[in-house]
Formats: sequence, C-alpha cells, structure tokens
Amino acid sequence: MNLSEKKLNIDYSLLQVAYWVTSAVVFCFTTVFLQFRGYSNYEIGIVFALGNVIGFVIQPLIAGYVDRSNRRTLLRCIRITAVLSALLMLAVYLLPSGSASLIGVYALLVAGNTLLNPLCISLSFYIESWGCGVNFSRARALGSLSYAVCNVILGMLVQRVSENAVPMTLILFSALLGLATVLFIPGDRAQRAAAPERHAQAMAEKPSGLLEFARENKRFMVFLIGTATLYFTHGMIGNFMIEFIRNIGGGSEDMGNVLAFMTVVEVPVMLLFKRLTKRFKCSSLLRFAVIMFSVKELMIYLSSSLPALYAAEALQAFSFALFVPASVRYVDEVIAKHNAVKGQAFVTAMMTLGSIFASYIGGLLLDTSTPKFTLLVGVIVSAVGTLIMLGSIQTTER
Repeated sequence: MNLSEKKLNIDYSLLQVAYWVTSAVVFCFTTVFLQFRGYSNYEIGIVFALGNVIGFVIQPLIAGYVDRSNRRTLLRCIRITAVLSALLMLAVYLLPSGSASLIGVYALLVAGNTLLNPLCISLSFYIESWGCGVNFSRARALGSLSYAVCNVILGMLVQRVSENAVPMTLILFSALLGLATVLFIPGDRAQRAAAPERHAQAMAEKPSGLLEFARENKRFMVFLIGTATLYFTHGMIGNFMIEFIRNIGGGSEDMGNVLAFMTVVEVPVMLLFKRLTKRFKCSSLLRFAVIMFSVKELMIYLSSSLPALYAAEALQAFSFALFVPASVRYVDEVIAKHNAVKGQAFVTAMMTLGSIFASYIGGLLLDTSTPKFTLLVGVIVSAVGTLIMLGSIQTTER
C-alpha cells in the first residue's frame, strides 16, 4: 500500500468514525432528548417516521444525480449534508419545547442522517475506481467502535450532566464529518488520473432510470422488500431502546452501555469479513445474517433482565455486523457499476422504509400497550422479512 493509498484509507476511516457518531446521537438519543423536551413516544415516532419518509424519497433522487455526475459531486453532497445537519441541530437546541417547528426541523435532521449512509458507503467504491484499494470492513469497524464509545460517554453525560449534551455532540461531529470530506481532495486529484480504463468505461455508461433499474433487477427488488421488513424490528429497537431498557429496570446510562456492548461485538466480525469472503460466498454469509437477525430479536423479546439483554445483543456479531459488509459487497456484485450509488441507496432506502413503519407503529404501540407486546409484533414482522430475503438472495461466487 503506497502513501497515497494509506492516506485515502485513513481519510475514509475518519469519515466513517464521524458519520457513526452522528448516527448514534440521532438514532440512540433522540428519544431521550425529545422526552426531556416534553414529547410523547407517539410524537417521537412521528418525528422518526416523517424524517425517514423524507429520506426515503430523496435517497434515490440524490443517488441518481450522483451516478450521472463526477466523483467530486459525491464528496460535495456529503459535505453539504453534514453542514446542514449541524445547522439543523443548532436550530433544535434554540427552538422552544413543544413547538411544531422543532418537530419539523428534527425530522429533517433524521432525513439527512439516513441520506449520508449510502453516500458514505458508495464513496469506498468510488475510491477503488481511482485505482486504490479500500478496506471498507476495517473503516466500518472503526465506525462501530466510535458508535460504542459515543453511546457510553453520551449516556453518562445525559444521566449525570444534562440532556443538552445530545445536540452539542451532534454539532461537533457533523462539523468533523464535513472536514473529513475536504481531506479527500488531494487524493481525488492524484488518483483519478490512474483509474483503470475498464472501470472508467463502466462508470461512463448511462445510469438506468428507476423503472428501468427495477426491470433489470427484478430479484433484487424482492430482496429490497425483504430488507424493509427485516429492518422493522431493528429500527424499532434502536429508536425506542430506552423504553425497553426501562421496562427491565435500567436507565439512560444502562442504555448507553448496552448499545456500546452491541456495537463492540460487531468489530471482530467486520475486521475479519475479507477473510470470511475467501472461505464463504457473500450470498451464504448474507443468508446466515438474516436468520440471526430474527433469532437475536426473539431473544431480546424473551429477555427479562439486563444480563439476558446483554446475551441477546451478543448476537449482533452474527446479524447486523455480518449483514452490513455482506450487503454492501452483495450489491456491488449483483448490480452494474453504472448504477453503483443507486443500488446502495435503494438498500438504505428500504432500511429507511422499515424504520418509517417501526417509528410510527412502535411509538403508537408503546403508548397504547406494553414494551413486551411491542417487541412481540416486531419479532413476527422480522421473521417474515427473513423468509422473504432467504428466497430472494442470488447466489454469488466466492
């Protein structure tokens, strides 16, 4: 690995770290912060649902625009979204509690974070098109570690200092995310000239329209439906984790520790993912991961204490930790290069769609029934998603 390649890998890892800290703030501490500001679970569910709807609509549009543009456009989109996120959170901090405008601004903040995920993933493949090897799994593992550290530290700050630590943390790391995109500029200029001709030709092909993309990738579209269904429970548990923790006697600090634990167990699998793909087909790893999603969520439903919840979350290593790099690589293998960003964006959009229903239905169920019944509904929906995905995953080469 030459110096330029090392620099790009370091820069990309920094970008993943910054993104996953902002993601931890948005998706793990929104409920805590908005409850502090006087909102109910139903209202918080509306915030997540509205934000995810906006993200679901704009993700394919932005992806199509990036696919038609040059690589610098991708960096520019990440930078602009990061800056807007910082400004939106500043507005959230300053707006009075109970205002409708705060709900709208926070929904835009959620939408921005969902948009960043496929853009950050696609950046790794664009860097490879410049002629550099990118260790996505290692960068994503560092992102998971930063996610874990953020949950522990922010959980303690919220419980011991103030819930206002939530907006301050997001503003800081959104600025860092924007800065990370600036660091790619020298590497971009140096590597574009060395990009392999065959890849340059592939990227020069005209991207497919949405309907054309669907016709060309029919089985992949079924895979997307399964992804949305599978992520229903995953999104619901993430958005309302504090309620499930309180149901078994915990608090904000316990939530931070549980989230940190489940993130740390992801790291070894992500670091070893490249080795796993040498022994197993990507499609086989993906099938195993979607089965373990439902197994993990069933164990969470059965948990009646914090130790039992920790044991259930240990299965994160075989579900989410395996699914993330496997799905990224799977899309790269089954979708044409000229639709690269669109393919990644569709997967994230379906995860977002699952979160839309999880946010609205989860908030409604928590306010009208019990956390246990809410989890039971989630387990059933997750099992349906697993079955759909098992039937739609295309077999790939090792």
